[in-house]
Amino acid sequence: MAEQFDLSSESDSDADMEINMLVYDMAKRRKSIWKSSYMEKRRSHGEFTLTSEFSDSRFTNYFRLNRIQFNEVHSIIENTIYSEGCNAQIPIGSREKLAVFLR
Repeated sequence: MAEQFDLSSESDSDADMEINMLVYDMAKRRKSIWKSSYMEKRRSHGEFTLTSEFSDSRFTNYFRLNRIQFNEVHSIIENTIYSEGCNAQIPIGSREKLAVFLR
């Protein structure tokens, strides 16, 4: 005959809850790794916006184009990749679309 366990005991569920909270806290701590100040700003300012803070050499390394080349390519394809948007949402700008493509 199989044993039946009473799962409604409050002391067991409290102990299980404490164990679950400890495991959750430990997992949360493991995930928190050091991030550069750039990565911290990325969430609030957006990655493309932060590229304006790049030095010229870093910009060139990041996009494989210098700023002048980036602007020339953008001027050539701007009308093709421009979007009006819909449902009252602001679309991604054509410069940011180009940046995503190049990245």
